[in-house]
Amino acid sequence: MAFVVFYDSSFPFAGTRPDPGHLSAIGTLTGAGDLAGALSAAAAGDVLLHLHGAHVPRAAWPALCGFVARGGHLVTLGRQPFSRPVDADGGVAEQAALFRDLDIHEMLAVDAGGAETLAAGTEYRWLADHLAAFSPAAPTDGFVLMPTRDKDQPLDSGSAGPMDARIYPLLSARNAAGHAIASPVVLIERLRGAAAGSRQVFANIEPDAAFWDNGGVAALLALVAHAALGVTEWWIKPDYACYYPGETVSLTVQGEALGATPPRRWQLALQVSLDDEPVFGSRFDLDMHDGAASLRISLPEAVRSGLYRISATLHHDGGGSVHLQQGFWGRDDTLLARGERLAAGRDYLIRDGKPMPVVGMTYMASDVHRKFLQLPNVAVWDDDMATLAGMGVNYLRTGVWSAWRQLMFVDGHANEAALRAIDAFIHTAALHDLECCFTFFAFTPEAWEGANPYLDPRSRAAQKRFIRAIVGRHTETRRVHWDLINEPSLFDPARIFVGPRSLGDAFEMEAFRRYLQARNPDLAYWQAAWDVSPAQLPDWSALRPPQPDEVGFNTTEILPKQHGIWLDYALFTQHAHAEWAADLAQTIRQTSPGALVCVGQDEALGQQRPSPFFYADAVDYTTVHSWWLNDALGWDSLFSKTPNVPNVVQETGIMHVERPDGRSRRSEAELYALLERKYAWSYAFGNAGAVHWIWNINYHMDNINESHIGACRADGSMKPEAEVTAAFGALFGAHGAQLSDRQLPDVAVVYPFSNDYSNRRSTLDATQALVRSALFELGLPLRAVGDHDLSDLFANPPKLILLPSPHNLNRATWAALEALLDRHDITVLLTGPADLDEYWRPTGRIAGAASRNLNREETLLLDDRRWRASFGGEAIARLSTGDDDALVERTMGRGRLLWCPLPLELNQRTDVLDALYRHALARAGVALPWRWLGDAPEGVALHRQAFVDHTLWIAVSEAARDHALSWFDAATGRSYTTTLAAGRALVFITDEAGRVVGSLRSQPVAVA
Repeated sequence: MAFVVFYDSSFPFAGTRPDPGHLSAIGTLTGAGDLAGALSAAAAGDVLLHLHGAHVPRAAWPALCGFVARGGHLVTLGRQPFSRPVDADGGVAEQAALFRDLDIHEMLAVDAGGAETLAAGTEYRWLADHLAAFSPAAPTDGFVLMPTRDKDQPLDSGSAGPMDARIYPLLSARNAAGHAIASPVVLIERLRGAAAGSRQVFANIEPDAAFWDNGGVAALLALVAHAALGVTEWWIKPDYACYYPGETVSLTVQGEALGATPPRRWQLALQVSLDDEPVFGSRFDLDMHDGAASLRISLPEAVRSGLYRISATLHHDGGGSVHLQQGFWGRDDTLLARGERLAAGRDYLIRDGKPMPVVGMTYMASDVHRKFLQLPNVAVWDDDMATLAGMGVNYLRTGVWSAWRQLMFVDGHANEAALRAIDAFIHTAALHDLECCFTFFAFTPEAWEGANPYLDPRSRAAQKRFIRAIVGRHTETRRVHWDLINEPSLFDPARIFVGPRSLGDAFEMEAFRRYLQARNPDLAYWQAAWDVSPAQLPDWSALRPPQPDEVGFNTTEILPKQHGIWLDYALFTQHAHAEWAADLAQTIRQTSPGALVCVGQDEALGQQRPSPFFYADAVDYTTVHSWWLNDALGWDSLFSKTPNVPNVVQETGIMHVERPDGRSRRSEAELYALLERKYAWSYAFGNAGAVHWIWNINYHMDNINESHIGACRADGSMKPEAEVTAAFGALFGAHGAQLSDRQLPDVAVVYPFSNDYSNRRSTLDATQALVRSALFELGLPLRAVGDHDLSDLFANPPKLILLPSPHNLNRATWAALEALLDRHDITVLLTGPADLDEYWRPTGRIAGAASRNLNREETLLLDDRRWRASFGGEAIARLSTGDDDALVERTMGRGRLLWCPLPLELNQRTDVLDALYRHALARAGVALPWRWLGDAPEGVALHRQAFVDHTLWIAVSEAARDHALSWFDAATGRSYTTTLAAGRALVFITDEAGRVVGSLRSQPVAVA
């Protein structure tokens, strides 16, 4: 082995330079001008020791890339390696392009100020004798990796890719709780593809005098020596991840020398323990003479119930060593049956008879991520779940996101190894008392040999066989329940996340016809509703589901388009999804009575996809995944919470956003603050809690988002985000069970699906404006219903109903409102046109309520004052208004209608909207539950949620500065004072007397 040391005293250097004594101990130095030539001459298996961190000669970069591609090894010292290329004239410019050539997509600054100790890595312990050279709290960096550009399953949106590289922490900085919060030194091993066999070690620290004085040179030379040994990939694989008692266990140990790594003779020391009791130990020699080795081991003792852990050390006489952990379960039915099944109340999930606000985490595996069922490692799961349970996590979500054919390649014949991996995962969750939510499908269900994944009976039958194969092994398991599908789209698997998309198959066409005929069998009704002629739709056989490019969604269209059918097709897809969910849920309930069932839906309201308001009756609780709509987090929570089942914000995290130069826009501190706000809103409006996506970053995907999102970095250290989960876990673990019998708000919002599913939708903007006003201006609690089903308003009448700019209000909705007001003294505030039905036809339902085109500037007469309303952008082309300029009040039965002719939620002025809502609240006799003492702080929302004898307070800041908050609670007569940092959230709980019983991170809240 030869190694090149790049150091040049005239070249830029960050930190304290090594002195001549240190340099002489390192060896022969190569200057900037000679680096390219030295690397071009270097062979595969040689090592480059790069001492200049971020700085590298631009002219030498092609030679460096060629050196790595041949299997050369790297050891670098310094932060942000290869990010500041230096030109021949000495000019320096920050660039990401160079380190991205090494498949490092981003380097984010890591604040390790909370670290107290250092520890060597667990797989590779090379730095165990060199800890003195490093400082635990020194700033460092975290890498975002993108080593793959391929998919294992090209047709699956959730597919992982080849595991062409792995990253390992060689040094961990740990906080007082023992958690790794930074990895100052990491190893990237290139396994396959480009640069296969290359070891790349990055010491991401800025060297200071202490580093050099306390053995830094020895640490670097040790890293060089180990890097030079090359890459040998080792696996230990039990045949199954879970065995039945009495069975015999067989293991496979396999290794392969990759790239230019020479074959060697290895020794294996293996130890197997059951619940910490040794049951087997032995040593084996492995001869890798042809570059690979494989060994089969059968354990002599029959399996007993419990968790088995395998510890292995592999080493060779050249100095290489690696430490591996594996495990498997002996099926333990007593463990699986421990406790009571999770139940569903109206608002919260119920555990052992008490409310359990969810503090959850999505988890697959921190080693192989989405391949965890094909390559299970029970020891990794056990360690990670122990950490999560210690952080207060009570709900763990996992499942299958792709490759269903690997689990059931032939319809009806599930893969036994995969089924046992699922068993082992559920066992591990049960061991740590974690509620496990297992997801069967993602985006669209696997069709197997069917034509339509939702409607073909052949596909449906195969899906049931697949589900029964899994659920049938856990009929008595108490800590598992089932998620039918993650983020479903209908119907076309090739077009997901964009709303209803027809496959055009015979099953869909027939189902669409049956759906319409069940609503009205007269074809003439649909011809009139959709404004099509008998020649265009002569009979039912001519009916075809519409494609989006056939529908006139815009005010200007080049070609003639359909203008009515989209509403009914969108409603049909909601019906089809709900029927599919109910059918599969029934299969689960027949197989395992009492097990909960849900559907893992994301921000579907934004794109006309399956909404909880249509499928809530089919499941035990609903969900939302709050991802992109960071300006509408309260809206996310409100309009996914249906009246009678809990709603869990089942995935929340932060999508990656970039600056114009492609670098990450948000720092880790900003990610932390945003996630805290997302968590806080997950408990508003009666929602049941939050589940973070995801525990560990997934860099085995061709997906920038997946490479960035997660509580733990690619190197396994915890990002600040992880502390958000721990903080909420501590609060709700201590006090969540006290939150019972939530009091329903006096104000209900009707979500106008008839507009949202029309070809001129404005509901999204209108309802988001309503929620922002209610939260940030009024502090008003709300509840929601869909316009297709007002039954809950009859069962639990509110004082005020808000209908925010529905425009084309469904005839059935209007009839239900009339019936409701006949029975109850309720005030309804309707904004915008009042006379149009769901197909945009005038109805004459309110005398004098004709519609007209909107002007850019309008006025509203309200409380003897004329208010301005401004409608910008395309509003004057897309929106209409009632033909009046004053708020109109009309008696309806025992109640009253307040009609604001202007679609005020869609105007650009917030003062007039707030004034209208305050007027409606006063007219309905609704008092605001609290008020600010002094001026209202800008950008702060305060939400009060009342329970039978406790109150949950949620304060969220979207402001750029810290605020001192002071407010008065009308219910208890108490005043509260606290501080809220810019961009942060505070959650606390008070008792019936208004005393604080617990707060997020124990933040003080003064009570008077």
